[in-house]
This record gives sequence, C-alpha cells and structure tokens, in this order.
Amino acid sequence: MARKFPLQPLLDLSQNNVDSAAKNLQALKVRWNDAEEKLKQLLTYRESYRERLRESGSGGTSAMALRDFQLFLAKLDTAIKLQQDEVTRCQSRWGDGQQEWLRQRGKLKAFDTLSQRHRRAEEKRENQIEQKEQD
Repeated sequence: MARKFPLQPLLDLSQNNVDSAAKNLQALKVRWNDAEEKLKQLLTYRESYRERLRESGSGGTSAMALRDFQLFLAKLDTAIKLQQDEVTRCQSRWGDGQQEWLRQRGKLKAFDTLSQRHRRAEEKRENQIEQKEQD
C-alpha cells in the first residue's frame, strides 16, 4: 500500500496560493486597463476642448470666456497628470503582483517535484515488495 505524501497539505496550500495570486494579478490588470482607458478619455476630451477653443477663438471670444477655457484646460491637465500617476501606480502594482505569482508558482513547482519523487519512490518500493512476494 502506497504511503501518503507527507507534504500534501503544503502542496494543496501552495496550489491555493498560486490560484489566489493569479486572481489578484487578473484584478490588477483590469484596474490597470481601466486607469489607462480613463487616461485616454481625458486626453481625448482635452484635445476636443482645445479644438473648441481654437474654433471659438477664430470667431472672436471675450476675455472672460477665454480665461474660463484656460482655467478649465489647466484643471483638465491636472486631472490628466493625476491619472497618469494612477496608471503608473497600477502598472507597478501589477508588476509586484506578477512577481508574487511567480514566487508562489516556484513554491508550487518545488512541492510538486517532491510529490513526484515521493510517488516514484513509492512505486519502486511497491514493485520491490511485489517482486519479493513473487520470488
């Protein structure tokens, strides 16, 4: 009768950790993609707003309206800068998450290798027992 792999609970835990790290990595990628999409929207909106400023400027605009346009563009530029920072943070978090997943996967591979060695040793032991019984 084959003996149970003594480190099976650790192998199972490692598999759970890899699965958890993979789910976390996926969630981080979604957040990163969302942040990039928001940044693209802000950039598109800024360009659209600048075009409207150019169009209204060619037809004559009051100084107050021009100032309002410029103030709004400045606020929009601030929002874009903040969103760029968020994209950078998301990218960094994703990189950290990827490193964690790789670390957990390495542990799982190590325990899996030990499990395979145990299984081969048990098969060899059982074959030897069988051989003795046949002799």
